[in-house]
Amino acid sequence: MLKSTNVSTTTVLAESFKAWKLFYLLLTIGGSIAPWFWLLQDPKALLSLPFFFQQAFANNITAGITSDLLISASAFFYFAWIELKRLGVSRLWMLAYIGLTFGVGLSCSLPFFLYRRECILKKN
Repeated sequence: MLKSTNVSTTTVLAESFKAWKLFYLLLTIGGSIAPWFWLLQDPKALLSLPFFFQQAFANNITAGITSDLLISASAFFYFAWIELKRLGVSRLWMLAYIGLTFGVGLSCSLPFFLYRRECILKKN
């Protein structure tokens, strides 16, 4: 037989929101450190955009990873654009997500977007 508990659904949801927010925040921090750790290994590539893209497509493996990231970033931008409208948030935030994506990496901008989304959903 099932026992009833005194824990309300709202308490469980609040704890779930906190856990996801913390998870997304940790991914944002890790996603901002990891790419730059590798990028700073070759600062010459950061100073020259043509050289950067030459290195990004230097062989089949890097070309595959770069293509995957570009396609994933495009899908993320589309999703974020639709989701910002659905949540009633200014689409000017897209500038922040695009800047983070190309300035740091998708591994930073996507978790940051999900973190902000959780904050907005909690308010609503």
